Amino acid sequence: MKLPSLKRRKKGGDDDDDEEEFDLDEGDDEDEDDDDDAYDDDDDEEEEGSAWERMDPQRKVLIISALAGGLLLTSIFGGAAWFLLGSPEPAPVADPRRPDGSIAIPTTPPPEGGGLTPPAEGGAPPAAEGPAVAKGAAAPGTTPGVERVVGGVSSSQIALQNEGVGGLAVATAPGGAGQDPDRSRVIPFTTAEAYKGIAWIDDVEALARVPDLALVEKGPDGRDMPIVARNGTRPMDAYARPMPEVDASIPQFAILIRGIGLSRTASITAIKSLPPEVSMVISPYARDPGDWVIRARLAGHEVFMGLPMESANFPFEDAGPLALNSQKQVEDNMRTLRTIMGMVPGYVGFVSRFGSKFGVAEGQLKPVFEEIKGRGLMFIDSGESGSGAMARIAAELELPKAVVNIQIDRTPTEDEIASNLLRLGALARSQSVAVGMGDPYPHTIRELKNWLAAQQPTKMRLVPVSAIADRQIVQ
Repeated sequence: MKLPSLKRRKKGGDDDDDEEEFDLDEGDDEDEDDDDDAYDDDDDEEEEGSAWERMDPQRKVLIISALAGGLLLTSIFGGAAWFLLGSPEPAPVADPRRPDGSIAIPTTPPPEGGGLTPPAEGGAPPAAEGPAVAKGAAAPGTTPGVERVVGGVSSSQIALQNEGVGGLAVATAPGGAGQDPDRSRVIPFTTAEAYKGIAWIDDVEALARVPDLALVEKGPDGRDMPIVARNGTRPMDAYARPMPEVDASIPQFAILIRGIGLSRTASITAIKSLPPEVSMVISPYARDPGDWVIRARLAGHEVFMGLPMESANFPFEDAGPLALNSQKQVEDNMRTLRTIMGMVPGYVGFVSRFGSKFGVAEGQLKPVFEEIKGRGLMFIDSGESGSGAMARIAAELELPKAVVNIQIDRTPTEDEIASNLLRLGALARSQSVAVGMGDPYPHTIRELKNWLAAQQPTKMRLVPVSAIADRQIVQ
């Protein structure tokens, strides 16, 4: 098609004065007819059919393919989302709860044709399902047998950690020789229900408020660190529960309850229901340990801080990230010690947790004991190291000390706890003094309350642990 051009022509003949007009020259007639015919053809096509019918066949194929591909992709992604996010109806399974309220859960695939725990050499079968809880059975939230301990918390004690409920205990299934402790775990439950019916003690005289400003100094990180006052008063003297004068011929025994602060329900029950002469051990892993110091002292209890130490039985006894470790430099262990020291004011001293490896590393242990002594604190050997080295080194350094003679709930059943308390009383009568320690398990608290109520103060007397400092015979 040719573009139109402008041509000049005159109106009214050749007179120059005539007006000039401009016309569009649209090309010759043949071109014009061709163009008109072309436009006429387009108009005819529009009239003959729709846009789809006039569309090029290849373009139609492309559009149809695109629509089909989009539909296919939508189906694929929709099916994948349904498969991944959908919650198919679970198949019915047998109730895994044991009669005692625990749940057996495999942590590794069971061996061919056997249970979770492989039999001992000689063909001993795996441990059977436990019976319902009865007198002498494991306490709710605890399981006798091999235990794994993490962060200074035994598998039985993990049952007490959740706020107000108790939570889960992780322990290997009972059975004895030949068991692989990594093959299975029994996870019992201990809830607040287990502590119902344990009576609290009212009308208890609270201990003095802490801290005594004469007994603290600011550490490098701004924390209050214990110190001996200028007049010579030591924190272990100022923060101990006052001890009335008693007949020295009467046997004396002391009780420690450790793990305070790991479970709200268990800790409050122990603090409120046990006599004020029972000493409380605050865990350095507790949430807000300062709050537990205040609670315990308001109920008349003197308090100690737990001091985790490296065990030779790692990983089954894992003292956690705040543990003193023989593989570290001395200064690193001292820094850890001062971190625990500065957590709270108002405690009498430290109670070891584990320590079968660190407790025999004399070069590492002595600086720790010298620091504790220099700050006027007491040290209690929990007896878990099994060597007696800590008590011996403490005696050499003249660090005020005591040693736990009996763990009263190592096997947390009513019968075992009652038996261990009888042993504690017999030891106190034979050696004049004895120290027992337990955890705030429901059975422990109940049996301890019953046993203490049966004791006659004229024949044997409960005293705070601080009253037994340096009175035991160190082998």
